[in-house]
Amino acid sequence: MYQLLGFAALAIKNLRRRVVRTVLTVAGVGLAVAVAVSLGGFMLGYREAINKSIEMLGFQVMIMAKGCPYEAATMMLKGGTGLLYLPGDTLDKVKNDPDIASITPVFVGVAQKEGSGIRDDGAPGATKDKSFTIISGIDAPSFVTMKPWLKFKGGAGYEGGRWFGAASKSEVVIGFEAAEYEQRKVGDTFYASITPNGATMPVRHEFKVVGVLERTGTQDDGTVFMPIDAAREFFNRPNQVTILGIKLKEFNQFKMREFENRWLKLPEVQVVGLQQVKNTLVGLVATAQTMIAAVAVIAVIVALIGVINTILMSVYERTGEIGIMKALGARRSDIFELIWLETLMICLFGALVGSLVAVIGTGVVERAIKSLANLGVSGSIVQITPGVIGYAILGAVILGFFGGLYPAWRAASMRPVDAIREGAA
Repeated sequence: MYQLLGFAALAIKNLRRRVVRTVLTVAGVGLAVAVAVSLGGFMLGYREAINKSIEMLGFQVMIMAKGCPYEAATMMLKGGTGLLYLPGDTLDKVKNDPDIASITPVFVGVAQKEGSGIRDDGAPGATKDKSFTIISGIDAPSFVTMKPWLKFKGGAGYEGGRWFGAASKSEVVIGFEAAEYEQRKVGDTFYASITPNGATMPVRHEFKVVGVLERTGTQDDGTVFMPIDAAREFFNRPNQVTILGIKLKEFNQFKMREFENRWLKLPEVQVVGLQQVKNTLVGLVATAQTMIAAVAVIAVIVALIGVINTILMSVYERTGEIGIMKALGARRSDIFELIWLETLMICLFGALVGSLVAVIGTGVVERAIKSLANLGVSGSIVQITPGVIGYAILGAVILGFFGGLYPAWRAASMRPVDAIREGAA
């Protein structure tokens, strides 16, 4: 133990002889580890974000109009606007299916707002910047049954939050982010311009906010909810729906296939299971993850080459010193252990620095990924856990273990007389 501690102290002293070179080598290892940790955090965080988003939908199965299921999945998970509509009698046909435990219709539309944020009071003469919001027409009782976690925000200005009546045409409930952006509380007025189907000009409507929802981290945060009949009337789409959200009494692959085959006979519908949506979204980024992994591997290889080069240069510079150590009685194993420890220390320090950089830069990495691609989920997509960091550090140490073998063997194989002569030259 004392010998190992002595070698460790000597190894640190040797690394400090060429501070700039050592720092650059540690930085190379740190960069590779930071890339690896960020990639691991992204792969873990993205899968968990998908799982959370799907669970927070409250549905196990969705019935929607025929079209691209990718667009439909994105619309439901992130509030996209690829809007297709089902005929009104689809709900009546499906709701009596014996395998259905609960079902809720959802009508989705896009409304235009006047002004934006705190500067807009919706009154004539307000700022005329155009922005848009997602309107979801719902049947509140069945919708809340699907999503029992939806709660109203409390505190000053939010007292008495409630759901609207089914027959109301002037009341809305606003998601957390929509309320924050619009600076609206319970009792405030919300203005939206809706273009009815078949019309060219929007019609301005005034609504009373009767509830503001707590943050859920899902698409519901940016949505304005109103009774489904009112939404269909405003958009001039009587009896149509965008999606039927369904929970089955038994949810397994066999029951899902039976249900799907039963209702795919309707010419206008497609049946999408949420597991299918999950697989679709994971598949969409599989190629990107593979490319990022390839970049991480290249970075690790380059960093390892840099470490080996640094240690070899250190060995050549200290040839005479190594020869004197061996002449004074140092064994081959002692020289091997000393050089090997230097390699391990560089890799360990680099791994610690890289992990710290990855943790600090998590927000930057997440914003960069979201700016490059619409991943179809909301919330955090990079999750760096102690496990991810632990594996990255262990991997760096293992690479140092193997990377230090050749320089250590090279140093240990020197003959004392030749090493002293070469060092004196």
